[in-house]
Amino acid sequence: MADDDLLLDASDLADIFGTEDETKSGEDFAKSIEDLFLSDEPDEPEAEAEPPSFESVFGAPPAAAAIAAVPVVRAPAPLPVEPEPEPEPEPELVEDRKGMSEEEWRASSEYAEFKKQVIARHLRQKALDETRKQAAVAAAARASEEAAQLAAQQAEENARLAAAQANAQAAAEAERRKQELLDKYKAAKAATIAQRAQAMVDGQTQAADQASAEEQAKADKLKGYLADLKAKVAAGGMPQLSLGAKAMAPKLSDASQGLDLDVAKCKALANMFEETRMELLKHVVDVIGKKPAQAMMKKTLAKVAKPHLDVFGRAAVDPKNELRVDGQLDEDKLARAIYALPADVRLAKVQKAFYELVEMRFIAVELGLGHRTKAQVLTKTLNALEASFKKKAHPADLVKWYMGDVVPSTSLADSDDPGY
Repeated sequence: MADDDLLLDASDLADIFGTEDETKSGEDFAKSIEDLFLSDEPDEPEAEAEPPSFESVFGAPPAAAAIAAVPVVRAPAPLPVEPEPEPEPEPELVEDRKGMSEEEWRASSEYAEFKKQVIARHLRQKALDETRKQAAVAAAARASEEAAQLAAQQAEENARLAAAQANAQAAAEAERRKQELLDKYKAAKAATIAQRAQAMVDGQTQAADQASAEEQAKADKLKGYLADLKAKVAAGGMPQLSLGAKAMAPKLSDASQGLDLDVAKCKALANMFEETRMELLKHVVDVIGKKPAQAMMKKTLAKVAKPHLDVFGRAAVDPKNELRVDGQLDEDKLARAIYALPADVRLAKVQKAFYELVEMRFIAVELGLGHRTKAQVLTKTLNALEASFKKKAHPADLVKWYMGDVVPSTSLADSDDPGY
């Protein structure tokens, strides 16, 4: 077999047999090399067969294109790829001449088989080296591509971060401007509210001052009128009063016939009497002011309550056993006091006590304000009472008796001074 047919050169020979000089006899081994690779003599028929290919021994080696075509997974941090384990080194081939001489060995079939094994081993080693080179090139390409991918990802991440930072700055600036506008609006609104509040306070102060001035003017007017009245009394010019039945309550009318003051009607009557006081007080306050009107209500109650303690006694005083400032009566106590009276005299006693107190208040209004003002005050009071009694649905017979027998029609004489 020729050297060109084996595709081996001197370096291949050195790779195959370079380390055999240390374990074999130099001369015999050199002779074997000459016989194997430098002889032109044809070998045995078995040796002339084509040497086994790399594919038949190892199978098809991975091509560089197949390696390059492996898809690269794009990931921010690729996992390290564990290198494939190195194949175990093949054991060295050793000649086993089995006691044959050099010529017998070279002529034997074992020698031809040994040659094939040596060649196959060398081809496998060469293919393995080539595969390693291709794997190294592919690994370098992958590393370069991964580095490029990482650089691109880093650049993209940097761009994204820069855009996010720009957006954040723009949003912060917009929020700052919005907050500035909001603060300005709040400040303007607070200033407007403060101005309106100050205007309201000023208006209320002026209204209070005006009301106080009017109240003081009414009080001064009343004082002046009372002073004039005292002067007239001292001079003997006090107008005579026309009081029915010599200042005593009139007898019961026909409206009282069949009227029984039971518990429910006692409560209704107490409410009606106290409402009469409140309506009269309200309209008198409009004329002379609050304090003088309350004083009139309190003083008239003090004068009438003494002879009628069985009716007004407990209802007229507060927990401190004092008359209230506006002459108010406790409705519950008043109703209980009315019902506690004997049944045969209950109606007459109540009519007399209520009539005298209402009459004294009407006379005080007429003496203090004049009969014209008194007529206006009483008209407003009685109209309000009729509407209220109807709305509250008090018993009709009780209302008829109250308006006819309890509410008096006392007035000054016709010869009174028209100034009153």
